[in-house]
Amino acid sequence: MAHAKEQPAHSERKGVMKSPTRHTRGPIGFAPRVALICALVVLLAGCSHTWNPGQAPPIPLDVVNALGPGLSVDLVNNQPITEPQLFASVSGHRHYANYNEWTEFFIKYWSEELAKRNVTVSNQSPNKILVKLDEFILTQGFAKIRTNMTIRLSSPDDTWKKTLNETDTSGWSLGRAFGSLIYHAVEKMLEDSEIVARMKPPGRAN
Repeated sequence: MAHAKEQPAHSERKGVMKSPTRHTRGPIGFAPRVALICALVVLLAGCSHTWNPGQAPPIPLDVVNALGPGLSVDLVNNQPITEPQLFASVSGHRHYANYNEWTEFFIKYWSEELAKRNVTVSNQSPNKILVKLDEFILTQGFAKIRTNMTIRLSSPDDTWKKTLNETDTSGWSLGRAFGSLIYHAVEKMLEDSEIVARMKPPGRAN
């Protein structure tokens, strides 16, 4: 950190004595003050982490079979919150997530797995399912990370709702824990008879 060079103190006024400690007791100079503020900003920024979706492994067809012909669905992002939300603070580190972005990623992943199983995913489908992800939770234990996530499904008229509270763990990282959670959540949803019934043609939901 650069310091301004101090000049010897002189006084031409008779009878005035300059204290040798005058400069050491003064306020912090402009350059050191700026450097200190910058260091604090960098330090605080380094303690905040915003987690963005990465990827989740594909679900093999031998794990969940095709769902049969005649099914269709339109999955709609129903999460209005686009600002990163604080969901955990661990050991001075703050963790944030954009719930709208994660909902969009979840819909894309679920749509791809449905399409692999003969389900038509299109905004032209009369079967609308609103999707919202929120309430992320992080719990850090010995040699593993546990994540929680709430998946909210509903019909546009709000006459049908289903909430899934999912959890998963990873010995590697928070990102892998979230990826594993989404993988297992969608795997379970592909076999959920109530959810699949929402994708049948109108009049054949049961």
